[in-house]
Amino acid sequence: MDKLVIRLLIKQLTICSIFLILVFLFVKIYYSVLSEKRISAFAMDNKTNDEISIVDIIIRFIKKIIGFFAKILKKSSLLKKYGDSLSKYLIYINTKIEGMSLIAIKFIIMILMQIIYIFTVLIDSNNFNIMTFLLISIVSFLFIDLLILIVYRNQRKLIEEQLLQAIVIMNSAFKSGKNITEAIMIVKKELPSPIKDEFDIIYKDISYGLSLEDSFSRFYNRVKLEEAKYIMASLSLLSKTGGNIVTVFNMIEKNFYNRLKIRNELGSLTSSSKFLYRMLMVMPFIFILVIVALSPDYFAPFYNSKIGFVLMMIMLFLYIIYLLIIRRIMRVDEV
Repeated sequence: MDKLVIRLLIKQLTICSIFLILVFLFVKIYYSVLSEKRISAFAMDNKTNDEISIVDIIIRFIKKIIGFFAKILKKSSLLKKYGDSLSKYLIYINTKIEGMSLIAIKFIIMILMQIIYIFTVLIDSNNFNIMTFLLISIVSFLFIDLLILIVYRNQRKLIEEQLLQAIVIMNSAFKSGKNITEAIMIVKKELPSPIKDEFDIIYKDISYGLSLEDSFSRFYNRVKLEEAKYIMASLSLLSKTGGNIVTVFNMIEKNFYNRLKIRNELGSLTSSSKFLYRMLMVMPFIFILVIVALSPDYFAPFYNSKIGFVLMMIMLFLYIIYLLIIRRIMRVDEV
């Protein structure tokens, strides 16, 4: 019986993996078609063709389904707040999907995964396991959140690295007699995305009448970086007390260089501690894999009984607390 459960779980994970790969390939094809449509008007061999391809028909059908789900989900104030919270993570992703549309996609994927699980249970003539059903539902619903969070953190880290270059360019522009708008324009031309996109937003904010302080305050609210907060505070002090903007940006540039130097030194000093933290994080799973390889039925009581499932949830909770405590102990706060 235990072997059948493990075999069924392997089949379900295989089907889920294939489904996620198909979703990834479809999204890739979808954005390839959109990119092709954007550049087709500028191509030399542009031809007018009224025929609609199968890919376009499928994309339109999926868009209608997503729009239908999004309209229904918008009625919930809780989901609407959740969609607004997801919108800030979509800034650095090359897509026009809104927060509610993303939630609709998440629900559609979750429903499809639930249908696949039920289908596999019916094929293998096995009993329906509510715990496995809930686990598949939670993982399939939160899978996109994990991908978006990874992309957001990578882009945010890239902005943190590019921000010092932007300050150096702006400071040089001020020393050569440029004003703030011209300095921001130079940053937009010289630096790549994502900092280019952020300074484009700052430039638009200033063009629409917002003050320099408010524009950089909005920039800080988008990226939540300490460097952006320092710029915002410096510009706020400059607007209230007056002063030379060149002197202020000289101070900002010097402060950024010092922070970068300290961060690099801390990185070299704590590299061994970070490696130890990662080893402590992975070690329990390594032990579990070794034990399962030696004795496949060793952990059977945990997922064959309600008490075992409760104990497994308690262990998972303690493991998360353990990771948070270790991470907090090993973290070095910047002054």
